[in-house]
Amino acid sequence: MLSENSPVSGIPEEFQKYFWDVAFDDLSLEKYPKFIAERIMNYGDLNDIRWLLKVLDRDFIRSVIKNSRNLNSKTHNYWQLMLGNTEN
Repeated sequence: MLSENSPVSGIPEEFQKYFWDVAFDDLSLEKYPKFIAERIMNYGDLNDIRWLLKVLDRDFIRSVIKNSRNLNSKTHNYWQLMLGNTEN
């Protein structure tokens, strides 16, 4: 789930705006990688996405795209195009 090259396990402070409904200090990539990925994929900008791709394994991100019910339809379609077919 975490990328082998992952330089961090914490979430940058500037991402707090994406997690308005939870206790930001309690979030960690080890405990909630899917939730964090979904939020950043739905609401993040290009720099946020770069961070996500750096810290999470692409196969894990593909599994999030394939299995998530929390990605909006535009986000889901975009990521399917960017990372290849995830429907298999």
